[in-house]
Amino acid sequence: MPPRQGIFGGTFDPPHVGHVAAAICARDQLGTDIVHVVVANDPWQKSAERSVTSANHRLAMTQLVFGGLAGIEVSALEIERGGPTYTIDTVIALERPGIETVLIVGPAAASGLPTWHRVSELSERVRLAVVQPRSEPPTHVEGWRTETVFMDPVEASATLVRDLLVHRTRSEAMPEVTRLVPPAVMSYITRHSLYSP
Repeated sequence: MPPRQGIFGGTFDPPHVGHVAAAICARDQLGTDIVHVVVANDPWQKSAERSVTSANHRLAMTQLVFGGLAGIEVSALEIERGGPTYTIDTVIALERPGIETVLIVGPAAASGLPTWHRVSELSERVRLAVVQPRSEPPTHVEGWRTETVFMDPVEASATLVRDLLVHRTRSEAMPEVTRLVPPAVMSYITRHSLYSP
């Protein structure tokens, strides 16, 4: 098997314990030399539907979460490039001769792949790894060279974190939120008054 690198992209608004578990499981099961955790600049499919937190805040929180993990590196590539975030551009920028690139996604992203920019070219350039609960059968995505990364279920989502913080007082939300985001991220959210009601 050739050396491999993983690309785990996302909005990370905010990053949570599920993101951490997925990245670690992908690193360990895919045999990658490095997993690039890539923070989207303008996630165009999401920003058309809701307000997205500033890219610099999302990058800072993601660096706090992943900064000390071996074999995982946070990338500001898409933020530095600016404009709408297209995964194909990131893949091309990170490609290296002799190194296989594995695109790491969750089941929801996998089901939405047909809507992605230059998707046929993307499927030719990467292998696809779908992170999913151990209890489910392996996922195969038509037209892609697909692998499955299994992990124990983690009941966490960025949407849930935002909803808790926006729709409840901090004292009401805090017990549940502290189970969903690492302490450093919670401190950053509080310090910068993110996701305030």
